[in-house]
Amino acid sequence: MIQQGELLAGKYRVEQVLGAGGMGYVVAAVHEQLGQRVAVKLLVPELCQNQDSVTRFLREARAAVRIQSEHVARVIDVGELTNGAPYMVMEFLSGRDLAEELDLPGQLEVAQAIDYVLQASEAVAEAHSLGVIHRDLKPANLFLTQRPDGSPFVKVLDFGISKAITPEDNALEPAPSLTATHSLLGSPAYMSPEQIRRPKSVDTRTDIWSLGSILYELLARETPFTAESPLALLAAVVSDPLPKLRDKRPDVPPELEAVIAKCLEKNPDNRYQTVAELAEALSPFAARTSLPSVTRISGILRTSLQRPSGAASASSSSSSDATLKSHGSATVSYTHLR
Repeated sequence: MIQQGELLAGKYRVEQVLGAGGMGYVVAAVHEQLGQRVAVKLLVPELCQNQDSVTRFLREARAAVRIQSEHVARVIDVGELTNGAPYMVMEFLSGRDLAEELDLPGQLEVAQAIDYVLQASEAVAEAHSLGVIHRDLKPANLFLTQRPDGSPFVKVLDFGISKAITPEDNALEPAPSLTATHSLLGSPAYMSPEQIRRPKSVDTRTDIWSLGSILYELLARETPFTAESPLALLAAVVSDPLPKLRDKRPDVPPELEAVIAKCLEKNPDNRYQTVAELAEALSPFAARTSLPSVTRISGILRTSLQRPSGAASASSSSSSDATLKSHGSATVSYTHLR
């Protein structure tokens, strides 16, 4: 694993390890010439020779570069270390993810939980407008930071198992072996029934299920479905009735409980069909400061319907390719730094 003080790619001086998981880890670093603090994501050494893992890693970069929403963590640079291991440089974020937020004592206010989900939905709406499904939305992938005025700001992370839904975007499609196990295709507590059954054929409504699961958990402080083993949890998601949210959080209005329940319908035809529909349904329960998110979400999807077929995909793909191929240039690589 990379050590403190090490120089990556001849320009990123490592300060500390920020976090580690089963597949990768993230370090804080400073660009030696620009003095800009960044986060560098790397694969764990044992996976660097695994082509499926490298493919997933690079797919995350492609997807994130294409989505210009301020609610997506920016990818600034990608490349390979001298040993051939891939790396990804992202904007540095201060704060914690919503999984850590849930570990704190006390309950989230209803309006605050809705605000977090609406902010994340802005990123999801833009992804959907570009033909990309996230497929792994969960509290750990929603990072809570702050705007300059101190107000909470949510960033969506990890498009590593994103799926393209238009022919022009087939570079984002998972490699065949990446669809072999559920461990690489999402987190069981937030996966829709159709993602469990047929992971390669899901559409945008699987992300709507995940957003409903996240909002349920933010309010109830536990996921909609629980079980003693991963297999039992998958079975519960597919077959068990949804536990009533108000039994766990009585101050949730019945109408809001119904909105969340509609997100968590087993049959995707019975859910909200777009993120805009979900945002509109949540708007009566949102704080006034959250309503601009509802307007932006509707505008994003409305604009995408007005684009000529294939235009968005072609322009986005060329922009993505240009950014990813030019990681040697500081001028281009740092376009998205803020």
